[in-house]
Amino acid sequence: MNFTISTVARSLAEHLAAALPGVTFYEDPNQQGSKPPMLFLQQRYAYIEPRRRSGTFLRRIGLDLTYLVDYDLPDMQELYQQAAEALDLMMETFPYTDGTSEETTLLRTYDREWRIDRDALHYKFELRVWVDLPKDAVKMQRMDYHEEVANG
Repeated sequence: MNFTISTVARSLAEHLAAALPGVTFYEDPNQQGSKPPMLFLQQRYAYIEPRRRSGTFLRRIGLDLTYLVDYDLPDMQELYQQAAEALDLMMETFPYTDGTSEETTLLRTYDREWRIDRDALHYKFELRVWVDLPKDAVKMQRMDYHEEVANG
């Protein structure tokens, strides 16, 4: 099973659709032609911790789900609070698929927290996923280098 931020975004969109009806989900911040309410995913950080003997790696990825509604709504704060509570109920685990097969697995989220700014709800969490390199990955190749110096 492949693991990418794009496939995480698609899996989250499918999982959260029922809890946030009418909300458009974007893989990353989308500025042009976007109409609220909308939710988008941003990667904040990534750490890789190799395991020496097993050949696997622990990927720790910090993500931020950002929820936006119309800025001029009188109940904007209340809408953000409701969305945060819905996310709290839905985000402990979510089903993940890479889209290439019917196989799904549950991903657990860690260090969940949210805050409401003047114009957005930020729901931050971390994924911790064990990964390994594909068997056919090219780890290193030989490069032929010939230095050339231009006169001028």
